[in-house]
Amino acid sequence: MMERMLVPLDLYGVAPKMTSAVEELARLGVEETALLYVVNIRDTGGMQALREEDRAVLGEWQKRLEACGVAVVRTEVVNGIPWIEILERIEARHPSLVVMGSHGRTLISRMLLGSTTESVVHHSTVPVFILRLKILEEGDPNTCTLATDRLFRRILFATDFSEDAERCIPYLEWMAGAAPDELVIAHVQDTRHPGYVSPEQMEEFNRRDSARLGELKEHFLARGYPSVITELTGGNAISEILGIARTMEVSTIVMGAKGRHGVAETILGGVTEMVIHRAPCHVLVVR
Repeated sequence: MMERMLVPLDLYGVAPKMTSAVEELARLGVEETALLYVVNIRDTGGMQALREEDRAVLGEWQKRLEACGVAVVRTEVVNGIPWIEILERIEARHPSLVVMGSHGRTLISRMLLGSTTESVVHHSTVPVFILRLKILEEGDPNTCTLATDRLFRRILFATDFSEDAERCIPYLEWMAGAAPDELVIAHVQDTRHPGYVSPEQMEEFNRRDSARLGELKEHFLARGYPSVITELTGGNAISEILGIARTMEVSTIVMGAKGRHGVAETILGGVTEMVIHRAPCHVLVVR
């Protein structure tokens, strides 16, 4: 399933902090990885010269990923607007996964997400894995760190049983190869504005959703997860998902881009939008 991975890097920003996470992904059997560095023409004034030092830094990344077992590692340095160049390569090459840091060179703690990552995750037609970076000192990329030391220590699959949620399943099966400690499967029944629901109807909802969660649990246990637990709760989906992530010290959240109520014109579902901005951990958004 994981044929091609695209990793856009800000070589003089937070990229060195992402190395261990990208290597962890590479060791899961990625066949081909494209490393991309976009020299922002807004910073260079339109200069087209490509520096050899940029290629040398990408060359070191290439060696590290080849050592992780990636058969083909391609490197590219281009001039342009980063998010536009990244999206053009997504459309042209259709990678299985795009991996990006939550912030780029400009680290501002009050910003919920870096502008390039924000643009890519909103417009990408393929899954985007957002590596959460904790900012230790505002404005200094040398004082940030990954939110967790392992991507797949404890994974949270937030599902609403929609088609987008079902698209997450192959990626979760792939992640089982990383020998995670635990998978948490959570479904939140939005009970904020339910109208009138009789006790009998609520009991039927609970029975149906518990059965679905049970089926998913058995599925992932059969795929190699050593421990799978399920969470069925009600309330505000955003608050509940983030609460589970914090309470259980989740390392990665996996969720669909839109959800059950997504429409074609919607770039991201409201719940997914807020989770990727507020999550204390890494987030894989699947389309």
